[in-house]
Amino acid sequence: MFSINLRLVVAISAFALPSLATTNFAGVTVSNSIGGTGSYTCRTQAQWNTVANNAKNNGFSAIRILGFDCNALDMASSAAASAGIQVLAGIYASGGTIANSMTQINNDVQTFRTAYAKYGAGRYVGLTIGNEVNDSPANIMAKVYDVRGYLGSVGVTTQVSTVHTWVTIRDNPALCGADFAGANAHAFYDGGRTSGQAGDFVFKTVVPALKAACPGKKIIITESGWPSRGANNGVAVASLADERNALLNLNCACRDDRSVSVYAFEYDDQNWKSNDNERSFGVFGKFNLGGDVFAPC
Repeated sequence: MFSINLRLVVAISAFALPSLATTNFAGVTVSNSIGGTGSYTCRTQAQWNTVANNAKNNGFSAIRILGFDCNALDMASSAAASAGIQVLAGIYASGGTIANSMTQINNDVQTFRTAYAKYGAGRYVGLTIGNEVNDSPANIMAKVYDVRGYLGSVGVTTQVSTVHTWVTIRDNPALCGADFAGANAHAFYDGGRTSGQAGDFVFKTVVPALKAACPGKKIIITESGWPSRGANNGVAVASLADERNALLNLNCACRDDRSVSVYAFEYDDQNWKSNDNERSFGVFGKFNLGGDVFAPC
């Protein structure tokens, strides 16, 4: 009788354990500012912990940050370590150009070196220098190579690159020259695509173009998403239903090419941005991701 009851208890306990959601996205991009506020407001450690746990519980294996302001690298890394996920770390060029951002970039490289020593090599997917920097590919890549060389000389093994729009990388293959190609790709902004074509756009238009421009390089789509409000862009409709449809479509498309990592854009709505499209790419707080958006795949 005891053994039967024990097996029953074990079976019931196993059935009762919560299961984590599964997604085919590699990660989710997260602003350093909390969502839903009209001004840029730094996340606290507790809020970063919530971000990382939400990401993990919905199947994301990494979070991407775009800058180190707000002490974001340390707090995001701490939260990721506790949740058991990784960080794609991004140094933002706050001065607009590489030359105008040189001191800040160099300081941030030291910040990354400190975090690397604290949280370990395995915590970081990569390090990107600049996000769509308005500078020449030569200037951008010179700094990428400088940072990569320096970090390598002090024993940091994290892969280093930059991030730009996929069209800019396609037209300037020099941007592929570092450890991986990091590209932002949004079907909504390219025009001529509905939300149901978001996945095909990334994997049948963007990825082939990047593979041709960057042969042999790992490709990371560092941003891809859809706005839930604001002006339409031709046949691209900004609505909650269309954002859900785009995320579902992207998620299913990611399933079919595991060689490419795609980061959903973005964690929550950022109301401090300049227009309703830019403000409304948030993923969390709008959908039942695991039970709906990610369920078909």
